[in-house]
Amino acid sequence: MGFLANIVAAASVVLLIASYPPGVRADSCTITSYDQISSVVSSCSTVTFGSFTVPSGNKLDIKFLDGAYVTFTGQIKFEHYNGDGPLIKLTISNGVVKGDDNHLFNGLGETYWGLSDTKPLLMRLVGQHTGFYGFKIKNCPQRCVSINSSKNSVIGSFIIDNTDGIGKAKNTDGFDVSSSSNIVIKDTTVTNQDDCVAINSGSDILVDNLHCIGSHGFDISVGQGSGNTNFVTNVTFQNSILTEGMVGLSMLSHVEGGTGEVNTVNYNNIKIEGATDYAVFFHQDFSSASQGNTGVPVGTVVFSDITLNNVSGYVDSNKAAAVCLRCASGYCKNFNFNGLQISGAKKKDECSIQPNGYKCNT
Repeated sequence: MGFLANIVAAASVVLLIASYPPGVRADSCTITSYDQISSVVSSCSTVTFGSFTVPSGNKLDIKFLDGAYVTFTGQIKFEHYNGDGPLIKLTISNGVVKGDDNHLFNGLGETYWGLSDTKPLLMRLVGQHTGFYGFKIKNCPQRCVSINSSKNSVIGSFIIDNTDGIGKAKNTDGFDVSSSSNIVIKDTTVTNQDDCVAINSGSDILVDNLHCIGSHGFDISVGQGSGNTNFVTNVTFQNSILTEGMVGLSMLSHVEGGTGEVNTVNYNNIKIEGATDYAVFFHQDFSSASQGNTGVPVGTVVFSDITLNNVSGYVDSNKAAAVCLRCASGYCKNFNFNGLQISGAKKKDECSIQPNGYKCNT
């Protein structure tokens, strides 16, 4: 089965779950305090979460019954937690988890930003044949949503709002995807201070109709650390707007010696509005140690079959360039830039390879 067929199949399974609840949902339970969670989710397949506060030093690690139907209706706050997190982990198969119009996950990130305390990941989703819909997330301490070890699942209609973190928060990735396949992320708005969507490993992933504000854009990041191997294959980013971020489209590998491969990545109908550094930044020189770029690419990860179709917009700063392709010799292959139009660049392109369909302004 091809990539798009796999994605459609995954979405169809989740839509079927949402429209026709399984018969095991005869029971229905409501949670209004932290202490109720364990007993309720172990016995109920239709679960409603109201408002409550998770006490300091505690997390929510919730594994729902197979086929569960879960609704968040109130505000859940997380008091200070000095650790990696995640503050909330939701594990579910063959189910639906959704937030209604009045719900909110409040990470109280403002109590972490600027401090030396360990800042936790807010949320991890582990879904098999599952839909996560309508989540509203505010003020992540650092990374917002991790999608890990998931398959055939849809994440849709999220609002991630870290506006309060402008000038204060760091590493507030909207979505981080790893070790997952047949994933759809769609119809979502992210306001944050790091990657809007970052993919570290996985296959058959569709990112559709996102509006990313103030972010580092759409990112693929592989080869983190010596001995690590990351593969990313069959990924499509499409029909999205990236506004007032540092970078529009980013793809990077690390210099520390990690291996892997990135292949068959498509960017379709993307608008980039006001990127301050690069509209397109594909590079193989990122240093984890310095959290910056060395300027000298290292050949450990191959980028191949990378296609841009109808990517347009503008960059907006004195240091901004339209395109930077910083590749080790022989490690970037078959780049096709069709209809790339970026205005406003004050710096020339940097191109260690010449993509098909685009003439680098060097």
